[in-house]
Amino acid sequence: MSHQVVRVVPSHLVTISPFSMHSVAASLGSIGAPASSALGVANKAWFIPFRLSVPVLAQKLSWANGTTVNGNTDMGIYTYDGVRLVSTGSTVQTGASAIQTVDIADTPLGPGLYYLALATSSSTATYRRSTLATLSLARVLGIFMQLSAFALPATATFATADAAPYIANHFISARTVV
Repeated sequence: MSHQVVRVVPSHLVTISPFSMHSVAASLGSIGAPASSALGVANKAWFIPFRLSVPVLAQKLSWANGTTVNGNTDMGIYTYDGVRLVSTGSTVQTGASAIQTVDIADTPLGPGLYYLALATSSSTATYRRSTLATLSLARVLGIFMQLSAFALPATATFATADAAPYIANHFISARTVV
């Protein structure tokens, strides 16, 4: 009788956000303190780049609501060339000053470049967010936007940021894949 040795390697929880080591956080430079504030324009999507060096399984998408909840939010993950992999779909913003989490279909993400997208249907809904100091910094960091992008489109049309973007506190909850 032969014995087979099975090696069990635990997966690790991973949080990916614009402020994590996977994204633009190390390069942000001058950024405003987080505050409850509107994102500015209804139906505008912001695409924040992040890079993975190991495979993960994305399981939940979350954002931090501000003090005024109004309208709907759509959050998603896009490939480097603008193909939407998964999104929350149009989700009613609920829970003032609370983290709102949406379960998504488990989505495998291999090593590479992706974009975390967030759009709102309301110009008055607030989120916990910071503001980049300059438009040129947003462009150097590879942050894109798209007008008329609510709900998030199947394929993004990345456009150069037209204003210093608001970077909402939004994130992916994932597990490493072995």
